[in-house]
Amino acid sequence: MKRNGFTLVEMLVALVVFAVIAGGALAMLRFSVDAEISGRNATERIADQRRFLAVWTADLAQAAARPARDEGGAIVPAIEQGRSGALLDLTRSGWDNPAGEPRPSIQRVSWRVEGDRLVRVGLPFPDGAQPPEASPMARVSGVPRLRFRAPQGNWLDRWEPESATDLPTAVELLLPQQDGTTLRVVALVGANYQ
Repeated sequence: MKRNGFTLVEMLVALVVFAVIAGGALAMLRFSVDAEISGRNATERIADQRRFLAVWTADLAQAAARPARDEGGAIVPAIEQGRSGALLDLTRSGWDNPAGEPRPSIQRVSWRVEGDRLVRVGLPFPDGAQPPEASPMARVSGVPRLRFRAPQGNWLDRWEPESATDLPTAVELLLPQQDGTTLRVVALVGANYQ
């Protein structure tokens, strides 16, 4: 007797082999998708960190020894720590004005912690301006810490200048990261680059 086709056992074996191959292909596809998502997230974290580092070091590199006035008209130092909950307030020069708006080339900048974010607020005028909306710059998982290098070379936990125009030589920022590590950034302060 001549057979035309497969037996039931042969069909079941073929289906099992196909199911194993399909399961392996599906697992490999899932692994590829997970790896791509993980890579994209890591790239975004690195890009965010580089953007933060560029803005933080630029602000400090262009720090100006110019005091500012708060909304009440009181004089505040060129660099000040902890005022109104801010991590660091400073006056910086080099603020580009490509549109030719009626404003100065110096800017008052405030770095603050809001929730799990380190944010930057750039005031439109150095004296008595209302703060605009903050720009998120970096994620944090704890309270950032600052240290200041005095012109004499010693490190200080608090910056308490004798004169409103005094600037530290450098600022060290210890920024707790989401993965439990601490990012340490030491930036030179602008007036000390000479």
